[in-house]
Amino acid sequence: MEHVDELIAGHALRALSSEDEERVVVHLAECERCRRRLRETEAVASSLAYGVPQVAPPPELRSRILAIAEPVVAAPAAAPAAEPPARPARVRPQRGWWPRFAAVAVPAMAIALVGMLAWNVSLRNDVNASRDDLSTGAAVALPGVGNVVAQTDGNATLFANLRPAPAGRTYEAWVIRGSAALPAGVFKGGGTVELHLTQSAKPGDKIAVTIEPAGGSQKPTTTPIATSQGV
Repeated sequence: MEHVDELIAGHALRALSSEDEERVVVHLAECERCRRRLRETEAVASSLAYGVPQVAPPPELRSRILAIAEPVVAAPAAAPAAEPPARPARVRPQRGWWPRFAAVAVPAMAIALVGMLAWNVSLRNDVNASRDDLSTGAAVALPGVGNVVAQTDGNATLFANLRPAPAGRTYEAWVIRGSAALPAGVFKGGGTVELHLTQSAKPGDKIAVTIEPAGGSQKPTTTPIATSQGV
């Protein structure tokens, strides 16, 4: 069965020709795969309006659009011969700016929709991968900093959300094993950070974060700003 993937976005936006629209409708009647893809595409299309912050259009936007889509008036019909009597010349109504604007905007929206759909599928795959990682490890909290996910093989990742470190300073992660503090990586902060710890985290180890001189230290020089429970 030949699918109609290239027409799904246009169908969701009601932007297909009557011939292509009929082709899609006939195909959807017997193809569950394409019906499912259409539902996903329509869900993405319905969220387009919320994908960007609302802003007021600039005052000159309408005049600029009207200038580009200048209405076209049909030329008057040529004067007919003496016989038969001429019918009154029919003047084509003026075309508004919307048809021309739509001719450009609708295909562009279809392309954007396909891109968003691909991004949506990729994001869902990333989320599923992250969920698989979490299901095979233990997550412990660092109050005021974030979380640490420790895998059964000892690999651990710190997810931190902190303000930028002070000038000349850096954040440093530590694996606390008994009375020993093992340096496990530095980061600057300033948003969400994903840091793969350079030390393995064994059961019972704790994770801590301190503020250290730029470049980090071999031993903590300040009191930890956060310490987890044992992983």
